Amino acid sequence: MERLKKDPQYVELKPDAHQVIELKYATEDNFTGTDLYGPFKECYLQKVAADKYKNAVKNLQKTHPGWKFIIYDALRPRSVQWRLWEKVKGTSQQKYVADPEKGSNHNYGLALDIGLVDDKGQIVDMGAPFDGFTPISEPKREAEMLKAGKLTREQLGHRLILRKAMTEAGFTQLAHEWWHYDALPMSQIRGKFQIVG
Repeated sequence: MERLKKDPQYVELKPDAHQVIELKYATEDNFTGTDLYGPFKECYLQKVAADKYKNAVKNLQKTHPGWKFIIYDALRPRSVQWRLWEKVKGTSQQKYVADPEKGSNHNYGLALDIGLVDDKGQIVDMGAPFDGFTPISEPKREAEMLKAGKLTREQLGHRLILRKAMTEAGFTQLAHEWWHYDALPMSQIRGKFQIVG
């Protein structure tokens, strides 16, 4: 991963006044219970994604001054993708992890897993935790979950704050993970960007 530091196409995101970096797969606090990243602890994005993210930061500050993003994952080496895949393959959670044979947008540095921290420093309640691979996590089922009382209006409102900041910056929301945003569709990525092993 040393090459990323020297590659001008990659931007490292660091903690600052507008973001908290908490790479969950670089800790044991994730659905696998394992530190999957080992010595790789930096948060990188392709420049095109980093530029969009800067606009998302501005969008959030306009609507919610003092709030921050919390980044749970950004560039994810494909070697880690394989380990995630082995955990979910053949289970009900398989649809939440991209097949490493094809690659995830994360493997190109063109996706973010992201949440919000309020102006008091508290993580904002989205109704389901990051990598909580259950139907309540799925944006496409929010109306159903709200009607069933499994998601509150406040929790949905928080998701919409995040969604507005990200989508107005040019990101696309993944239909089955409230936290996942793509900078570009996979059709525009293949052949133009290099996957990170």
